Amino acid sequence: MNIPTIKATPVIILGVALLLLLSCESVPTPAGEVLAQVGDRVITKEDFMRRSEYTMRPDYCSGSNYIHKKIILNSLIAEKLLALENPQSAIQADADFNAYIQGRQEQTMRQWMYKKQAYDVVEVDSTEMRRANRLASRTYDIQYVTLPDSNALKSWNQATGDGYDFETLAKTLSVSDSIPQRAFSWFDREDQTIWSAIFDSEHQKGEVIEPILLENGQNIIMKIEGWVDRPAVSEASKLQQWDDVHTRLLEVKADGVYTRYVGSIMADIALTLNREVFKPYSVRSAELFLRSSEEKERMLNQAVWNAEEQVFTQSLNDLPGGIPSDAVLFDVNGDSWSIDRFESYLKKHPLVFRSRKMSHREFPEQLKFAIADLIRDFYITDEAYKLGYDKVPNVVQSTQMWQDHYVSRQGRNDHLRSVIDSSSDSLKLSEMDMLEDYMDPYVDSLQEKYSDVISINTDLFEKLELSTIPMMVSNRNVPFPLAVPAFPRLTTDNKLDYGKKMEQ
Repeated sequence: MNIPTIKATPVIILGVALLLLLSCESVPTPAGEVLAQVGDRVITKEDFMRRSEYTMRPDYCSGSNYIHKKIILNSLIAEKLLALENPQSAIQADADFNAYIQGRQEQTMRQWMYKKQAYDVVEVDSTEMRRANRLASRTYDIQYVTLPDSNALKSWNQATGDGYDFETLAKTLSVSDSIPQRAFSWFDREDQTIWSAIFDSEHQKGEVIEPILLENGQNIIMKIEGWVDRPAVSEASKLQQWDDVHTRLLEVKADGVYTRYVGSIMADIALTLNREVFKPYSVRSAELFLRSSEEKERMLNQAVWNAEEQVFTQSLNDLPGGIPSDAVLFDVNGDSWSIDRFESYLKKHPLVFRSRKMSHREFPEQLKFAIADLIRDFYITDEAYKLGYDKVPNVVQSTQMWQDHYVSRQGRNDHLRSVIDSSSDSLKLSEMDMLEDYMDPYVDSLQEKYSDVISINTDLFEKLELSTIPMMVSNRNVPFPLAVPAFPRLTTDNKLDYGKKMEQ
């Protein structure tokens, strides 16, 4: 029986830079205000707001009125109740699912490490603030050229040494009379090296900035065409800009601190590719990773957590013929990684490519970067375990939230299969009809069954205000992009007639 899912609706997709994610915004804080207690699980104020505003809510609770707020709270509590009701859910016996949950935990551990080792220790002085605030209202117009590799950069440098100017070389490379151009504002979240090159010093019109090596191995050369200053006018906008500048500077400084911290962890780590295996492996990997979006979607739908997360971890074992799984792909300080070991690790750390668009020709180089980043995270995670970050309440609760989400979805589907005759017309019901006819009564029974272990901070709940703007928040440059699980479509109930009021 196919359980219906709601169609996607127009949505604002927010790509949140990793550093913003790590500035305490994506790690739940149980030490904060607890909104509801459900057995041994808690739902904090932060959980409620993020689960409501960082993902799409269904139409029946997409508003900000009191009734919709109660449906949202009931849905989050229902998620916990279904998880409590299904402690031996079949999904928890799935090895790939458990690897996914462990990967989710370890990603949160790395985020917590960033917070404790970098973000929490940096400060911004008044001189930095004043200088940055002057530039915060500036937008530069930039012409740029991207060079694919070091050989292209060498040719560029030789041509400029021979007297060719930026415009001539740029037009030659683009095979056009136009040169790529775009605007950069102070608050743009670009590659940090690009941002620093533009805003760490004053520039003159017509100035060509020295070549910059990007994370994806390419080089970018930029020319300042000009700029526009749009200073804040009202007192309110001036104060807001000052606060925004302070936050951004903290992130920039924390990024530098963390980069040095990670560098100290990786100082003695050497990765050596087995080129005889890597070359054919990269060719065959490209067959998987560069498939069309339609093919990927079809494969992703084989696993519920992959389909929702859009995480691609398919093994080369799924392709006919090929390389022996015990062949060594690379070596790290004498520790051999076979193809089988590497692909098993991908189950909890999918590859993150620095370049989001690439050709088959570029793929091997980008695969090298992705493997290097995976090994970096492998050692960062090992250090996080040594520091005990797996036991930090924030990490524990975040991991529990992801597990409860999928266990509850499995419980929902199992219940619907048990009460709906697969040969009847009930299969043609809409999602709303299924919720009202089959899930609402079931959730009501769970509310009654577990009422003695449910408590709600009604005073806090009354004060919460929600946005009605449809949003989905995702994070860049991490194995698992979604900031929070999808909204739990479990009930349309708007009554809080169970549990007890939480003692203050």
